[in-house]
Amino acid sequence: MTPLLCQYFTPWILLLLFNTESLAGIHTGARNLEAWTSSYQRPVSGCPKYCDAIALFSRQYRVPENLVIAVIKKESGFNPNAVSHKGAKGLMQLMDVHSIKAGINPLHPASNIEVGTAHLGRLLRKYDNIRLALAAYNAGEGAVKKYNGIPPYKETQRYVVDVLKTYQQLNTLHRG
Repeated sequence: MTPLLCQYFTPWILLLLFNTESLAGIHTGARNLEAWTSSYQRPVSGCPKYCDAIALFSRQYRVPENLVIAVIKKESGFNPNAVSHKGAKGLMQLMDVHSIKAGINPLHPASNIEVGTAHLGRLLRKYDNIRLALAAYNAGEGAVKKYNGIPPYKETQRYVVDVLKTYQQLNTLHRG
């Protein structure tokens, strides 16, 4: 292009270049994940909310989807703002050690489901036993090691029974 043409066309080219960002729909600001909600609806009553996140992270961390649903149902009743008397938070009742290590807000549903499912998946692989994995999720790995099995805590024993019962019910619903 000759210098004379550049003088007349450069502003138009620059204007065109600057406007393509808005035409392409590119947003350079921070993503707002705090307003995230699930739009996926499951036909099964066992998963009333957050089913898309549960499905995604169940596949990613190789944990049965119905097991994650059963844990959430027992831990928080699907209340993303639940906080236990021991300080566990969110849908999967994460302790601060897990939330801080993962760098998440434990009350953010998708983040809580991801970290909780990853933790549960690790326990399932470690113990290769669903009952021990659930006991460790509830009482901690140290308690499972100390008692060389499910700890004699009534809360933990009830927890394992309740989660497995819900898990089996959900599996039956999906078959029928």
